[in-house]
Parts: sequence; structure tokens; C-alpha cells
Amino acid sequence: MHVGYATGFQHQSGDALNDATFLKDDLKMAIEAETLGFESVWVTEHHFSNYSISPSPLQTLAYLAAKTKKVKLGTQVIVLPWNDPVRVAEQALWLDNVSQGRLLLGFGRGLGKMEYEGMRVDINQTRQLYREYADLIITALETGVIEGGEITKQPRRELRPRPFKSFRGRVFGSAGSPESVRTVAELGIGILIINPEPRSNLGVDFDTYNKVWGETHGATRAAPAPLLSGTIFVDESSERAKRLSSEYHRVNFRAAVKNYGMAEEDFGTSKGNEFYKKMRITPEKIDEMADKMGTVMPAGNPTEILEILERIAKETNLQGFFPHFHFGGMPREEAERNMRLFAEKCLPEVKSWPCDSSLDGQMSETRAA
Repeated sequence: MHVGYATGFQHQSGDALNDATFLKDDLKMAIEAETLGFESVWVTEHHFSNYSISPSPLQTLAYLAAKTKKVKLGTQVIVLPWNDPVRVAEQALWLDNVSQGRLLLGFGRGLGKMEYEGMRVDINQTRQLYREYADLIITALETGVIEGGEITKQPRRELRPRPFKSFRGRVFGSAGSPESVRTVAELGIGILIINPEPRSNLGVDFDTYNKVWGETHGATRAAPAPLLSGTIFVDESSERAKRLSSEYHRVNFRAAVKNYGMAEEDFGTSKGNEFYKKMRITPEKIDEMADKMGTVMPAGNPTEILEILERIAKETNLQGFFPHFHFGGMPREEAERNMRLFAEKCLPEVKSWPCDSSLDGQMSETRAA
């Protein structure tokens, strides 16, 4: 199985630690991930809050491409409605060329009203924009030409540099709602699961995904196996891991509630986001939910972490997993210890698990017979 390293640049350590120092330290961890044996580095996109100070994942990955030799470079995710499709396609092609085909792309829609307003994009157009931009970009990545779109009305242009190699099997979409599962299947891309809670199938309707994939693309083209990202906290002491993980997840959850506006009355009421209305949290319930979330995320000693990941891998037929090790205001030293212990005690085992891999740009069978 492919195992990567993810960073959200989640700066929840307070203003005593300035942004420049925080970014420098987090980038050091991302670079070290290659020497520890991780096979990819993934970067998020968010704006305007300490939930994640990572506004430009492709720019960050270009820096990491120059600092590394062979790790793949992933976006988790580019929020398409906030970005111009021509620029996304151009920058992706450029980075894939200079990195010699190391780029992996994750696309998403975003959900935070605050971020949509700050980017001057109508959140009620989120699904229409995502679908149109994704269609334009995915086609451009294969053909080197971009044109069309009901909203975009993009004139035909050849993009330079031209595609280095096919992106088929290297593009994924986050799918947090049933509508998104169908859209990702129709687009012909894999599912990127951003859900660290250890529950059956991680809440994704794979039956619908496979059904829509077959109806859209036929039986001759195999769907990529899914990828998973989530937080991990590992310690030789199971009790310490669970106690500290719970503390850091409480901080992280409160930052998420603020970033996404989950306690606001209009959360989940915008067009295309009605599925999320049931996730609204009343202000008086925030602390209670933060405590609950802090107890369900994967945490424990190396043996316990491996048991959780093995169960998830078998249930979902994963081809890859890339954990976050630094979150919730965790001290730098703790985050580094967390990452290094996982690399020492868990990484070799997880990498040895067989899977169906698509991450080299073409489907290659690696599952044991």
C-alpha cells in the first residue's frame, strides 16, 4: 500500500509562534518525510484562519519538489470553485513536468461560507462550478488543450508545457456527500476520503460509486482504488496516545467549527450543500461535540494503530493512506515524535500490504493473487 505524509499547516499554537516560524518548521517535517520512507507529501487548501494557513497547495508542492527527489506530490485538495481552471491546469502541467511525473491531484468543493465570501465566489454555485471546472481541467491534463464551459466560456487554447504523461489514475475527488460520490464517479476519477473516524466504510457509498462508474465508463476501464487521509496519534503508551490525541483533537475541532461556520444558523442551507445541514452544531453543544470527536480519532500504541488501519484497508480496498501528524496546537517536538514513531513501528508494515495501485498514471496490478 502507498503511504504518504499530509500537512494542513494547522497553526493552532497561538500567536506566540509567528507564521513564518510555523511554516518553516512544518515544511522541515514534510521534507523529512521522504527520508523516513513516506512515499508522498500532501498539502491542503484553506484561507483566512488558523485552521489551515495553506492557501496555495501547488505553490507549496513546487517548493517541496525542489527539496525532494522521488516522493509524489499531492493536493488535498485544490478547491476548484476558488480557482481559475486555466491556471490550475497550467500550474499542474508545469509542476508535473519539472517533477518528472510526481504530481497527484485531489479536487474538492469546499464548504466554508467565510472562505467562499472571502474568495468572492457564490457558494450557491459550488456544485455547478466544481463540475464544470473539473471537466475542463481533467480534459486539459490529458489533451493539453482547454476550452468550453457554460459558465467559463473558455476559448480554445493549447497549454504549455504539454502533458508529461497521462493523469489517468492520478486524479481524485473528495466525496463527503452522496451527490459528490456520483459526481466523482461520472468524472472518471478516484475517491479521496478525508475522514479519520474509524467507522464502517468511512461513510462512503462505494456501491453507488461503482454503479455510476460502470454506467458512465463501462466495464473495460477500472475505477482507481480509494485514498484515505486522516489524523494519527501514536505512542508506545496507549493511554498517553489516547489522552493527548483527545486534547489536540478538541482544539482542532473547535477550529474546524469556526472555519466552516458549523454553529451558524445558515450552515448547510446553501444550494448544493443541503446534505451538511444535519451536521450543524448549536453553540452550546460545541464543547460536548469537541470532547466526543476527541475520543473517536485513531490513536493508540503501534499495534492498535495497525489494527485500525488494517481493518479500514480491508473494508474499503484502499490503495493509499496519508496521515496528518501535527494538529490541534501540538508542540513541534510531539509532532515529530509522532511522525517518527509511526515511520519506525507502523510504516514498513502498512507499505507491505497488497493493493491495486493507480498512482503511476496507469493502472498497475500489485494485489497478491
